[in-house]
Amino acid sequence: MKKIATAFGVLGVTLLSATSALAQSNLPEPDVLGKTVVPQEVVVPPGADPGATAFTGTDITVWMVVAAALLLLGVGFLLAARRRARGARA
Repeated sequence: MKKIATAFGVLGVTLLSATSALAQSNLPEPDVLGKTVVPQEVVVPPGADPGATAFTGTDITVWMVVAAALLLLGVGFLLAARRRARGARA
């Protein structure tokens, strides 16, 4: 059981790290019928930084840390409950 919990923990950390890295990746321009499609006109609102990623008001990194903490807390509760149940049967 300990190996399974450790595997899930490692998998969770890996996925959370990968999603953060992939969210900031630069994808190549798409090819349509053999031609590379590039935007013709970029509209920049007044006061905006033209090369920056849009700010949506949330900080995804904080929520990923919270999700990882909740995952570890849940695994801890699961292990504690199993250990307690095993002790009650004996």
